[in-house]
Amino acid sequence: MSISLRKMSLAILASALLSSTAHAGIFDFDPAPGGAYVSGFVGGAFPFDANFDGTQDPAAGVPGVAGADADIDAEFDTDVVFGGAVGVKLPFRYWKYFQPRLELEVSHFEADVDEGDFNGGDQTFSGDQSLTFYLINNVSDFQWTDNQRVIPYFGGGIGVATVDTDIQYFPNNGVATAPTFAAQGDDTAFATVSNIGLTFKATDKFDIYTEARYYKLYGVDAERTFIGDGGEGFNADVDDDTDGFTLTVGARINF
Repeated sequence: MSISLRKMSLAILASALLSSTAHAGIFDFDPAPGGAYVSGFVGGAFPFDANFDGTQDPAAGVPGVAGADADIDAEFDTDVVFGGAVGVKLPFRYWKYFQPRLELEVSHFEADVDEGDFNGGDQTFSGDQSLTFYLINNVSDFQWTDNQRVIPYFGGGIGVATVDTDIQYFPNNGVATAPTFAAQGDDTAFATVSNIGLTFKATDKFDIYTEARYYKLYGVDAERTFIGDGGEGFNADVDDDTDGFTLTVGARINF
């Protein structure tokens, strides 16, 4: 069989396969009502422990051991998260039941430090960490009837988050009574989210929804500094992959 004839045979086979799968509904897109919307939400943020890791390289006169570990673990309290989004529901469904939405979101929370340790020691911790997310979300509503009033959805998003870290601590040695070291810094990190939720359609124009979300920030940077003398003496660069989850309720106005 010649090369050209072989290519023609493969093209005919590929065309037949595409035709059969499209006929089976894999590539079918059914028209559905679409439109723009705005939304706002509030709820609880539940950050997982921070694990800032690095290697000590203290500046002259700063306490520390060059080459030693600088591992700062911190636990956070629950905090209030709030945010809003503008989006559009695309005017079709794929795989018969799934209608996609695209949205731009901004959200924020600030969590207080509850406790922690440095290199597994015994210290008193304080401070906080604030996160502001700027996300592009892709969400799919799961609809099996046109007049459905409760609509599950799932999706995720990518973007960036600005992080303001201020974790302070001092050893419980009976001598120090105020923070002597801190992990501090402002950084912008790549962020991803995964979420599932339920929409309750109060009217055609107004929705109430509840959502569970897992978030993760990659490579959040900070500096371990000595603050016991009132200054900010460098000790180590440290970083962490910050993650946690949120539970929120919100309202959506459809146009």
